[in-house]
Amino acid sequence: MDTTPLQQPVQSVKKSEFSSSSRLLILQGLIPITAHLVSSQLDAFSVRLTDALFKLSDQTLRPEEAASSFNAYQLLKRNNTAFYRLVAAQINAALTKEVSAINSRKKAKKEDERQDFSLVTFDEMESKVLIRNLSQALEVNNAEQLVALNIRIGNVLRRTPINVAQNPFRPEIFVRAVYQAWMEFDATPESHHLVLRLLQPALFLKLQPILDGVNDALIARGIMPDLSDAYRSKPKRNDTTRSDDISDRDPYLHDKLRSIFSGNPVASSQQKSGDSLQWTGRGVGGGGNGSGSYSADGNADAILVDRQFFDYLTSIQRLVQSNEVVQALQQSPLRQLSQQAAPDSLTQVDQSTIELLARIFDFVFNDASIPEDVKNLIAQLQIPTLKVALLDKDFFFKESHPARVLIDALAKSSVQFNTESHAEDPLYHMIEGIVDRVQQEFDEQIDLFTDVVADLEAFLKEEEEKAQEAISRPVAEALKQEKMRIGREFAEHDVAIRVDTGEVAGFLEAFLLEQWIRILTIAHSVKDKKPHALENALKTMDDLIWSLKPKNSAEERKLLITKLPAMLSLLNAWLNAIKWDEPDRVIFFSKLAERHAAIARAPLEFSPRRQLEIAVNIAQRASERRLDRHVQDQIEQPIDEWSEQVDILDRGVWLDFSPESDPAGRYKLAWVSPKRTRYIFTNRQGQDAFSLSGEELVAKFRGGHVNQVVADSVVDRALVEALRDPPT
Repeated sequence: MDTTPLQQPVQSVKKSEFSSSSRLLILQGLIPITAHLVSSQLDAFSVRLTDALFKLSDQTLRPEEAASSFNAYQLLKRNNTAFYRLVAAQINAALTKEVSAINSRKKAKKEDERQDFSLVTFDEMESKVLIRNLSQALEVNNAEQLVALNIRIGNVLRRTPINVAQNPFRPEIFVRAVYQAWMEFDATPESHHLVLRLLQPALFLKLQPILDGVNDALIARGIMPDLSDAYRSKPKRNDTTRSDDISDRDPYLHDKLRSIFSGNPVASSQQKSGDSLQWTGRGVGGGGNGSGSYSADGNADAILVDRQFFDYLTSIQRLVQSNEVVQALQQSPLRQLSQQAAPDSLTQVDQSTIELLARIFDFVFNDASIPEDVKNLIAQLQIPTLKVALLDKDFFFKESHPARVLIDALAKSSVQFNTESHAEDPLYHMIEGIVDRVQQEFDEQIDLFTDVVADLEAFLKEEEEKAQEAISRPVAEALKQEKMRIGREFAEHDVAIRVDTGEVAGFLEAFLLEQWIRILTIAHSVKDKKPHALENALKTMDDLIWSLKPKNSAEERKLLITKLPAMLSLLNAWLNAIKWDEPDRVIFFSKLAERHAAIARAPLEFSPRRQLEIAVNIAQRASERRLDRHVQDQIEQPIDEWSEQVDILDRGVWLDFSPESDPAGRYKLAWVSPKRTRYIFTNRQGQDAFSLSGEELVAKFRGGHVNQVVADSVVDRALVEALRDPPT
């Protein structure tokens, strides 16, 4: 949210010196510094991880775990340079993405906050828990460096100090980058959780010198060389959880609210006992922090509301079901109530409360994402909400206030309607019943709002449980498609490493790239159930490649003649499996027979010149392929904002598909495949399910055919807007 910056310490650079582009350059300049500090540790980190894998393979009592850890140990020991590069690349990419996100003021969002875990596999859940535990342990170990960095980055961004969840250099980023690098390094799923369990603070990268280096780089730019005593004396708290109190989230808005509610009520010397309603227990604005009104007896935590005005509000609340009152409520009557109140019955604080609440409801009624039917129901909550706000100013100061949560819950749930006539939707009837209950039962019991929110959440949870079963078949199909896609990637790799040697004949190379990749894709996709199928397909490919290499001895030619019948039989069986019956198959086997015959007729001994020509040709082809692959690896893919937007979509978000899209309408993202290649969308009940690939979804975003429905707190946004010009 936009806030006016607080006055800065004299030691810091003036915020006016930072333009939007210069702020981005400052943060981007920290990335290579961080990458260098990480690279200096990668050798030692790899040694620690290698030793841990070997110890685990030697000490574990589980044979499967011993085999997995030993294989991972050997892989890392042989290819540690490749692992270095993957870790460095992942950390650099993650930091670049985080810096870009925080500079554009995207709201920080915890990985498992408000997430639907109903369709998350056990492995996914375990990964999230392990990553979270390690991240939090590293945060505790490096709390001092992180607090200093939060303050300095907040200074650069012209905000109040950010929290850990918003810090682009937080431990979680390094943990996820290392884990992602390992998953790319070792495709064996069994090793992924094994390594994640081994990653403990003592084994992981040492973050203290890295964070110190980032802080030093900011100090060198003149950004808060000496942190103020006020920041240093703040008690430590867990910054991983978003604060509920506005004083922590946005001190500037907190000060605005305090100034609005700091006036003393107008009290008459003739005021009789019982003419006012006294409410105690909740301090205004979070516990008597100077923003409350005072009662006649000097109690700073007591709120005084004129009894006659409060009873008048209650009488209107009871009559709200009449058509005339409902129609009037749709026109935001709060300001009219303020004007109609008896002289001296409302204090200046009361008047400000009414005006501020009226502005909040104006914002809600202008929110295009909320259906009109639901706006009409929310409108009927204005009187009960006004009574709450007059009694308890925590409504404005705390997001968790029950009345505020109810309005947010109704607005958020309304995006889930999936029928043109909302009156036919069970969810609409649920909301209607909640509003009616509040109208009929609420007097001073704020806990009533908590009860009705719990009822709504229970209703939505029950519907979600039913929706799980409805999408089981689409999920199974999407998993199958993703497995085939991953199998294709493995198959392409299997063929590439053989073709890149330069020893594969041209017609055979085309055959492997066009037909055998299809066979290997199937073999990889079923390897869990039929591991011998993959071994058979790879061996048949290797035998075929070997059969077309020169045979310079009688023994080799005899072996070729012996192996040919069985090899050709397996080759035909695999081609029958993919139903390759085109004329190209006849042509291929004709060329194959000619080449085998030529090999059998060739002289046993090649001349030195011929041997040199063959070796040079092979080396040249291999060199060309390595060069092509290197060039492709060096080509930087442009950052695609639409791909990034799709990558951060979580289960449970709602998207609007335009009328030009097929299908069109509002759908929930019900499931994302483990590799994020398939996305399944449904309505609230899990019906009308359809699946999109990642590329298809990105294309829809790029073409403007889909938009994400805003899910932020509507009251939070309304309050920010209302305080742009505070009531006086």
